Amino acid sequence: MRKTQVSECPVRKPSVVPYVVSWSTELAGFEGMLDVKWDSLGPKLGYKDERSSDRVGRDQVLWGRMIYRPGVGRPEYDSMHPGRQYYAMRWMKCQVCGESVCRNEDGWLFLDWRKENDPLTWPERSVTAMPPLCEVHARVAIAECPHLRNTEFLALRVRTPRIWGYSGAPYTLTSDGWSVGEHDALCPVGDPNLRAVLASRLYRELCNVTVVGRGVAG
Repeated sequence: MRKTQVSECPVRKPSVVPYVVSWSTELAGFEGMLDVKWDSLGPKLGYKDERSSDRVGRDQVLWGRMIYRPGVGRPEYDSMHPGRQYYAMRWMKCQVCGESVCRNEDGWLFLDWRKENDPLTWPERSVTAMPPLCEVHARVAIAECPHLRNTEFLALRVRTPRIWGYSGAPYTLTSDGWSVGEHDALCPVGDPNLRAVLASRLYRELCNVTVVGRGVAG
């Protein structure tokens, strides 16, 4: 099988704004929109004007609202739009162009690098919030993505990128209503704590991985 050569692309000023990137005019919803909802299991985080589209997955996780204005303002390269990140990760669309990603016999194409909580089997069973890429925009990302500069990374083909869980703002119910935590919570599918998380990222676990390239950008 022909290897994907990824280490020869020079880093340059971004020529394209990735589909998943948020823009400066895309503001998140206000905390005043949140409410206490009740079901057979007790209280859970919700919106006062909640719609069925506000919840995702089998856990019916509350998804963070953000205005949708791609292309308006300036791109925030260090932030992903919750709605577009979910769409790309859930439906396996390219994180750069938002279009369908072709897979071959080895699976879908991902870029990955070592993270603090990676398993000893990395890159096998790595958990990531970064959606897959098409082959054209994988090369663009390698050449231009500021997060890859001076970072050792792998190009992977993944046969089984299974949905692993979510991350977002964890809330605690107090006598005065919901109080937000100081950090993002990372919760797997089925975690009861998801009832009080305002999610903003969908994660997949990369299983049945084949390394097709490696490099250092920058």
